[in-house]
Amino acid sequence: MVFYDGRLLLIYLAVKYQGNYDKIMAAVHLDESPPFEEVIATYNSLKCKVLTILDYDYPEKLKQIPHPPIVLFYYGDISLLNKYCIGTVGSRKVNAYGKYSTEMILKGLAPGRVVVSGMARGIDAIAHTCAIKNGGRTIAVLGSGIDYVYPTSNKLLYEIIKKKHLVISEYPGMTPPEPTNFPARNRIIVGLSDFVYVPQINDYATGTMISVNLTLNMGKTLVVAPHPIYSGTLNNMLISEGALIAVDPEQIKYELKIKD
Repeated sequence: MVFYDGRLLLIYLAVKYQGNYDKIMAAVHLDESPPFEEVIATYNSLKCKVLTILDYDYPEKLKQIPHPPIVLFYYGDISLLNKYCIGTVGSRKVNAYGKYSTEMILKGLAPGRVVVSGMARGIDAIAHTCAIKNGGRTIAVLGSGIDYVYPTSNKLLYEIIKKKHLVISEYPGMTPPEPTNFPARNRIIVGLSDFVYVPQINDYATGTMISVNLTLNMGKTLVVAPHPIYSGTLNNMLISEGALIAVDPEQIKYELKIKD
């Protein structure tokens, strides 16, 4: 039996199994015991910083979600995980109205708060940018390795968030963005969020709908921008089913009792 610092072993397993939650947990339950030197070498090879579920500053709200991430690789200000967070999710193919809805609401809500999104094209990138421009902070939760910028069109945005805000991922290094990573990524976005805002959702078979369902299952408030009836989006349907309608930032603050 090899004895380790439990934190180092979790980091080693997260790297070995490329952040796959099921494989990491299986290895823990089987008492996988790699050579101590290999564990240390793996840890020393990391370029980023690391937060584990064993650490004192691991956010309590992530411990409450299904399958809380065992290890988070990160760059930036880790204290943002414990701030008031506005999750913002939506379609990659965003129209002018969806862009306006994102910017109008977040311009009023972002100052002094943290906008959490997934650094994808469309709504995600607009949300991160809006937070940065309006005196807020932002967290990018990646569906790829912490050092793998995806999509490449967001390279500059990634570098800004990495240096001045927070980038996190369950996936180490250059782990590629596999399709199964994104639903797992979405549970972290929703888990960190005090409420989730949807400026635009185009259809059912999307990651945004996964985030909507996660929001409802976790008992969090879903806030949705209304759209013109001819838009072809699902926004008005979500509002008719009970989502809080997003008319303006002050209305949201009043409804959710958000204090400045």
